[in-house]
Amino acid sequence: MVAHPLSASARARKELEALKLALAEKDEAALRLLSERYAHRQGPKALQILIRKLASTEEIATFWQLQLLPKEIPKVEISYTEFTQEEVTQEELIQEEIIEVEISQQPPLEIKARSEVARRLRGWLPSWDGPLRQAS
Repeated sequence: MVAHPLSASARARKELEALKLALAEKDEAALRLLSERYAHRQGPKALQILIRKLASTEEIATFWQLQLLPKEIPKVEISYTEFTQEEVTQEELIQEEIIEVEISQQPPLEIKARSEVARRLRGWLPSWDGPLRQAS
C-alpha cells in the first residue's frame, strides 16, 4: 500500500506539533532543525511570530532564540609573509631574465615580415618560389 503525501496544511500541523514537543523537551537539535525548516518555508518573520506565540514564558522564548544563534566560529590565525627587499630584488631579476630570454628567442622583425609576405604570396601565386630577380 502506497502512502499518500501529506497536504500542505497537514504537514504544517505535523511540524508545529513537532516544534511544540521539541520545545517542551528542550531538545536543542530538534528545535534548531525544525525552526530552520519553518523559517525556510514561512520566512524569518513568521518564525519570530511563532516563537512569541508558542513560548509561554520569556525564559522559554530566550532559550529558543539562543538555539537559533550560530555556534561559535573557530578563530583562524592569519599570518602574513613579509618579503625582504632582497627577496623582492631577486624576484625582479628573475622576471628580467625571463623577458630577455623570450626576446632573444624571437626572430628579428624583418625576418618575420618577409616570411609573412612569402607565405601570403605563395597562396596567390602557386608557382612562386622566392623573391623576383631583376633582369640586368
